[in-house]
Amino acid sequence: MPAPARSLVLVDWNGTVMDDLDRALAAINAATAEHGLPALDRPGFQRSFTLPMRTWLRNLGVPEDHLEAVEAAWNVEMQTSAPLRAGVADTLRVLRTAGVVTGVVTAANRAAMRYDVEHTGLRGVFDHVHTSVRDKAARLAALRPLGRRAYYVGDTAYDIECARTAGYVAIGVGAGYQAAAILAKAGADHHLEHFSELLDIVGPVRVA
Repeated sequence: MPAPARSLVLVDWNGTVMDDLDRALAAINAATAEHGLPALDRPGFQRSFTLPMRTWLRNLGVPEDHLEAVEAAWNVEMQTSAPLRAGVADTLRVLRTAGVVTGVVTAANRAAMRYDVEHTGLRGVFDHVHTSVRDKAARLAALRPLGRRAYYVGDTAYDIECARTAGYVAIGVGAGYQAAAILAKAGADHHLEHFSELLDIVGPVRVA
């Protein structure tokens, strides 16, 4: 089987493509309120957030027998409007036009992501979409043969770790779901201050 000629760029969704920390904060506080858990503020959210999702919920004090219900409530609460991260739409369209294989690998629920796609105009931008992913490293590894060079963009240390495990260039983006200090310790290969900087890293002229 010949090696793929094109590069592969996969992205996380919440906190990476979407600039939705405020939405996520409201969602988790609504989902956990009936269990008597204290509300998080923005710093508390960014200090505590981790993936997989149920690990985070356990850390927040959600009882084991309520994890499924709280996660389902979170997914419903996340189906509200939030903005795209600046530069995302244009960057993804440039990459796709240049022949880069694009996709999403995310723990986000399919219905919640579909809601975002419909409200942000990103329909048709991705070649591959994988939602509700429990083991991100395994899913990334399965997709790795699609690209000669492979890049994964995420906003958490978990994203960076999974990308490296699966043989991707790991790219971090700040101002997402995790505090900057936590993301920095993950040791990404690159860090984006603006999403459009991804074009300089991938170099679409070279990979078309």
